[in-house]
Amino acid sequence: MWEEAPKTEIFGIQVYTFGLYCAIGALCAVAAVCVLCRAERLKKGTAALLSLLSLLCGIICSRLVFCLLNDVALGGVPFRAWFNLSIGGFSLFGMIFGVFLGAWICSKAVGEKADILLDIVSVALPLMMAAERFGERVTEGFNISRQLAFGSFPDGTFLSVKDAYYEDVSFLATHLLCAICAVVLFLVLVFFLTRNRADGDLWILFMMLCGAGGIILESLRYDHFLEYSFVCFQQIFAAILLVWGVTLAGIRNRGAHKGIFRAAIISLPLSIGLAGGIEFALDRMSISHYVLYAVMFLGLAVPVVLGILLLVKRERPA
Repeated sequence: MWEEAPKTEIFGIQVYTFGLYCAIGALCAVAAVCVLCRAERLKKGTAALLSLLSLLCGIICSRLVFCLLNDVALGGVPFRAWFNLSIGGFSLFGMIFGVFLGAWICSKAVGEKADILLDIVSVALPLMMAAERFGERVTEGFNISRQLAFGSFPDGTFLSVKDAYYEDVSFLATHLLCAICAVVLFLVLVFFLTRNRADGDLWILFMMLCGAGGIILESLRYDHFLEYSFVCFQQIFAAILLVWGVTLAGIRNRGAHKGIFRAAIISLPLSIGLAGGIEFALDRMSISHYVLYAVMFLGLAVPVVLGILLLVKRERPA
């Protein structure tokens, strides 16, 4: 084991503390998958296979993305180290896409609708995401923001973390903010789970909210994780989720509201371009970061709101 990594002792066995958080999150997600598969009355064995494939594909894709994109200028992680999981290195968004892949493979294997299985894993995923993000707090300097101005919000609150060497220096605990957002996402999806909806709606809603939120949250962190120059690869994956979700929402609307769909498609490059421009300007202009992030939030909210309208308004206007 890596000697400097935080560890927890369980029944006399030492385990990585971060890994323990991830294991708890995975168990909670698997429990949610089992409950939802039972509620949907899926074929016997679907819950077990869906859980297994989601875990395997999530780990594989998460590790693969990290190995390919970490220190990309130097060629990524050497191939001989790809299978050495004990040295760490994973991508949250790689995991998300991997879980989607596992759900799709499971649907083909058991003969269930892919939309239903994707809905199920989308509701379960935020539980894993919340635990993983909260577990990041054990690694010093990981997933924190730029230095906060002394005395400015959120300095001095539970959302801030002090520098290990300088008491008057603090940062936004973006890992904690991410964990809170993941819990909120879970509650939103559970709420829509109880509403009148079509199969696949929860999956699309997850992609839109996680995509837009991911662009902002990955911008807030300043630890240069999976970053090349000023390009953050995790933000790119988040943008892909947002575009994918809004596009599918428009396709599933079946032309009932073509004007909203056109507006949503037009807003996508504009909002993502705006977010990219703000990302470039954060450290190059004197404009308040609070203002810049407020503009980024409002810009990304436009395609999300239009996408949600496309999901809930499937009837043609009279």
